[in-house]
Amino acid sequence: MDIVTSQRRVQADPRTAEGCGLFSQPAEWKGMGPSGSSKPPSIAISSCFGYFLFFVWAFLISISVEAMQTALRDGCGTESCSIIYVDHKTGIDDHEVLCRLVRTFNNCLLQNANNCDGYLMYKALRKYADSEGDKYNCNKSDTRVEPISKGPDPVPALCDYPSHDPSFKLCVLFGDPHLKTFNEEFQTCKVKGTWPLLDNDYLTIQVTNNEVEGTLEATAISKLTVIVKGNPECTSKDFQTYLAFTNSLPGTFEDGRVVVGKYNSLELIEVDPGRHVEIHIRYIKTTVVIRQIGRYFTFSINMPEKLISQGIKSDGLDLCVRGCPQSELINYKEVLAKQKFCNILATEPAQADGTLVQPVSRPQIPRSKAEEICKSAKLVGFFFESCVFDLVTTGDQNFASAAVSAVQDAVHLQPSLANNMSNRTSLDTYDRMYGTYDCNNSSCIQSNTLPHHYFFIVLLCVLTRLLCTR
Repeated sequence: MDIVTSQRRVQADPRTAEGCGLFSQPAEWKGMGPSGSSKPPSIAISSCFGYFLFFVWAFLISISVEAMQTALRDGCGTESCSIIYVDHKTGIDDHEVLCRLVRTFNNCLLQNANNCDGYLMYKALRKYADSEGDKYNCNKSDTRVEPISKGPDPVPALCDYPSHDPSFKLCVLFGDPHLKTFNEEFQTCKVKGTWPLLDNDYLTIQVTNNEVEGTLEATAISKLTVIVKGNPECTSKDFQTYLAFTNSLPGTFEDGRVVVGKYNSLELIEVDPGRHVEIHIRYIKTTVVIRQIGRYFTFSINMPEKLISQGIKSDGLDLCVRGCPQSELINYKEVLAKQKFCNILATEPAQADGTLVQPVSRPQIPRSKAEEICKSAKLVGFFFESCVFDLVTTGDQNFASAAVSAVQDAVHLQPSLANNMSNRTSLDTYDRMYGTYDCNNSSCIQSNTLPHHYFFIVLLCVLTRLLCTR
């Protein structure tokens, strides 16, 4: 088929010329007068082209609506201008400062002019800024502004623990070692080696206690590990680990950071380099305090009560929650009583209730001297008794400082503790409770058992006399 034949066929078929129907054939002339005389034939828009124009029109309308909604939602960038102006204006009486604030407000609006053209609220704010300038009679030729920085982004509720929650619990561990649990129990324990202090949905904290140098059985905190579990919304999906060990109290987490999260939700503060750090976990309103005194550490944690037990294992050994196991408890009251009368303390088996009495050790400092040192440090109650215990068993006066730091941190974290703390600075109650001791030999025999010996001697004499008279 040649080209001419093809062209003729196209002309002969009007459907081919119309294609998709962009142009229709002129309608037959039916009006008055000769055909084609005065009114030209119209070009009709086909159905395909009409649909195309309709979709374009709908698309443009949707873009306009979305742009308008965005402008209404974020104020096209001007909302922060008015908020900053109103916040900083409050309470200022100085005319010059007020005018600088007005100019700063106006400049902030002008910076958004390109984005806000045609936005009704923007025009209203511009008029408001001008009226504020007239109200304070500001010099329009003055170009000085107030250097105001935009405040930080507001913290979302998920990362801001409610401040009205009044119920917090405190756990403290210090010295040889002495424990105050979340449940207000006061204990002295052996717990040599590594033990969990807390392991719940938010934190894992472990402590390692080693023997104190120069003693037989005294132990103290030589290592602490704090693991803050991941929280993608507030901090990071990764765990954050803090590790302290003898002669090393770092000022950062293990990855080198001191702040984690957009809202500073997790922060490590080095209060006194090498001696005192605090870990603030703001999204659960929890504070961990660690101090190094001499070679050993003190530990404190303050946490909302309702969060403590979340994720706690039923068979866990968390010392802050459950206290020391019975087999690890030391009857420190009896030990203190013995140390008043004996220079050498006897090794004794576990008591009937399973608690232990400190094994044989010669007091490093007489109890009377230890009491004097602890009283002068203004210690009272359990912290006073712990101080005396540690000085007698170790002779290291750093333990007195540790007791002082422990009570300071406890009161700082829970101020109400100062009013509820016992002011006891005497051990007389324990002396009476456990009797006096005959310390002429190393076995420290209780003198209040002697009447029983007399009874058996008298009974033996009576029986002997009766037998001999027969």
